[in-house]
Amino acid sequence: MGNVDLRSILTIALFASALRMATPIIFATMGGIFSSHTGIFNVGLEGMMLIGSFFAVYGSVQTGSAYGGLLYAIIACLVVSLLFAVLHLELKANPIIVGLALNIFAVGMTNYLLTALLEVYGVYKTDLIVGFNELEIPLINQIPILGKLISGHFPLVYFSFVSVYIVYLILYKTPFGFHLRAVGEKIDAAESIGVNTKKMKYYGLLVSGLFCAFGGTFLSLSYLTLFSEEMTAGRGWLALAAINFGRMRPVPSLMACLVFGFADALAVRLQQFGLPSQVVLMLPYIMTVIVLFISAIIAERRKKSSLKKGEEDVEFSPS
Repeated sequence: MGNVDLRSILTIALFASALRMATPIIFATMGGIFSSHTGIFNVGLEGMMLIGSFFAVYGSVQTGSAYGGLLYAIIACLVVSLLFAVLHLELKANPIIVGLALNIFAVGMTNYLLTALLEVYGVYKTDLIVGFNELEIPLINQIPILGKLISGHFPLVYFSFVSVYIVYLILYKTPFGFHLRAVGEKIDAAESIGVNTKKMKYYGLLVSGLFCAFGGTFLSLSYLTLFSEEMTAGRGWLALAAINFGRMRPVPSLMACLVFGFADALAVRLQQFGLPSQVVLMLPYIMTVIVLFISAIIAERRKKSSLKKGEEDVEFSPS
């Protein structure tokens, strides 16, 4: 009985950890969905999150508050998103090239600021960093299994899941969301009804940066209370895979994020069993390949089904 209880506890802890691991990916994914719906596939999510992580720590030290750090991260990511928008929309730079350059720039800039502002190399960890506290949900935390799974997380974990619903409401239940999606799907039709398409693209990129600020802040002020070089560790790239899997829809993309979070949490657990670190580190990216493979199969089947339906419509249409 004791062994069963121990296995149950370990399983609950694994799934609870998966929720935390998925949080920064969810934020980056929701941000990427906004820009993708305007026709801009933002590959700079990784760099934006890294910048958000650094300025969250810096802002936390300067203000003595985790929410102050979040505000710093939001301002920094909005400025970077605005720079991205100007380069692409005003100077006509290729968005893929701009995004890749942003990722490289983020690594170099945060490493430089780490030494210039914080006077350390590699990792900045100090008692001056004020992180978020875990929240215990009344009543739910008393439920044996559900309490351990849902209660006791950081505020941004809960907000990440709420943000999925918020994104869904904005995109599919508001005129703003309709106009935003129209820009990415039928830009000529959007212009014909008076939509300012350039402004919508600006909005898409700025919202993308806003969500990346939340994701980066979670990494440095919730998941950890420190900043280290390249601490985003590819989570921005996982977000791009989630967007592709979910076909830019919030809920299906969330499912992919949870798979990646579970793979990340499982990799941490497997390190305790003496598996080679190289194999453990590969696990989240192996899951990425699997998810993209499944996504490609689903897309191909839908394409064949659509073609078959079109042929049947032509065959049975009245002459």
